[in-house]
Amino acid sequence: MTALLEVSGVTVSFDGFRAINNLTFSIGPAELRAIIGPNGAGKSTFMDIVTGKTRPDSGSVLFGDLSRSLLKMTEAQIARAG
Repeated sequence: MTALLEVSGVTVSFDGFRAINNLTFSIGPAELRAIIGPNGAGKSTFMDIVTGKTRPDSGSVLFGDLSRSLLKMTEAQIARAG
């Protein structure tokens, strides 16, 4: 099965604070996932990466059947891609 969204090895730091450290997971076309955690766990930062607002220090984010890299797209391009 091809992943609808695949996040691999994503790390993000802000002024030395590591908000996300080596995040890896995938979501299939027929799956529903919830992102939960306490304040400061990196939930909003993760969503900012997926929507193109924040660029990770390392890792990849692939979307769709064609495995398009979201990291090479602008926020507007990501929104148009679905």
